[in-house]
Amino acid sequence: MRVGLVAVKLAVLPYGLLLGERRPGIVILAYHRVGGGTDSEIDLPLAVFERQIAYVRDHYPVASMDALLTDTLAARAAAGPPAPDRVVVTFDDGVREVYTKVFPVLQRYQVPATVYLVTRHVEEQRPFGLRGYGGRTGGALPVTWTQVREMVESGLVTVGAHTHTHPDLTRLAPGEVADELDRSRALIEARVGVAPAHFAYPWGRVTPAVKRAVAQRFRTAVVGGAGKNVGPALDLLALWRQPVQQSDGFWLFRQKLKSYLDGEERIRRLCNLLRPHVDGGD
Repeated sequence: MRVGLVAVKLAVLPYGLLLGERRPGIVILAYHRVGGGTDSEIDLPLAVFERQIAYVRDHYPVASMDALLTDTLAARAAAGPPAPDRVVVTFDDGVREVYTKVFPVLQRYQVPATVYLVTRHVEEQRPFGLRGYGGRTGGALPVTWTQVREMVESGLVTVGAHTHTHPDLTRLAPGEVADELDRSRALIEARVGVAPAHFAYPWGRVTPAVKRAVAQRFRTAVVGGAGKNVGPALDLLALWRQPVQQSDGFWLFRQKLKSYLDGEERIRRLCNLLRPHVDGGD
């Protein structure tokens, strides 16, 4: 399976080299799990992850989601030119390895990151299934609130919301959407002491109605797909991310940073339409 995934990436690479985005912008990296010891595409070996973070730190300005928000609003107010390329590091779900494996790497290289929490899993210490991504995913324990507070207190980690139970919001009634958003936001504020300003749509799926509900509660939100976020006019409630996968390794990861593999996500989105929904980790 991994050979096939790499083949797809190599097949779309010429498209990216010819037509990929060249304007300065913000690349938001989307990680899920690091060092879990599985062969799932969303579980990166720790050594590969550390090499990626070291490369990002050495070759790009790295920004937090808070800085992205502040800088974008300032650029709009000043009507100035777009900022140079920057990279933002994010993690979905809140698996335990974010604290035990990822956090030490972030500290070592002084790289900020945002962790979007599925709050029911953290509150109830309910393991994530993380199915639907190929390979032997196994279960993944969530972080604890104590661990979350420690990471936030370091100044390197910002906590965002990823709903309470990780449903597809586009399939819920408006009241159910509001409940998912409000419960996750309230739990984070109560347990961490900070009201989250940032949100990740489960499965990256959004409708205008869901987006309006998110806009009433959060300042930024990330969607599915891939691409560079360009210019001060970018949509802060529909920011693209680059999903980092085990089959990227190091060389293809570098091509993702340059937006050369954006076409891969068009193929992945098509496959996602045929994949069943699975709660508890995206």
